[in-house]
Amino acid sequence: MAILLSQPQFLQIANAAAALYPADRDPFISAVAAELEGQPIGDGSIGRAIRAVQGRFHHPEPEPSPARWSREAPCFERASKRAY
Repeated sequence: MAILLSQPQFLQIANAAAALYPADRDPFISAVAAELEGQPIGDGSIGRAIRAVQGRFHHPEPEPSPARWSREAPCFERASKRAY
């Protein structure tokens, strides 16, 4: 079944998908379409569907490495240029 959207409504979904990883964009749009199925289409219902689906595609940020001044012991993984 096709869902008829106006251009601003489609852009609202596309802008929400653009914030995700590229591999998650098509499944996100499909999930939003599934969420909208059987509902009256309006700006509010599209916003609610986006919010309901967006949490499923959250990827946490990687843990940052500790700063060099907060390490317990000095780390000498590379030799200096003068060592050569």
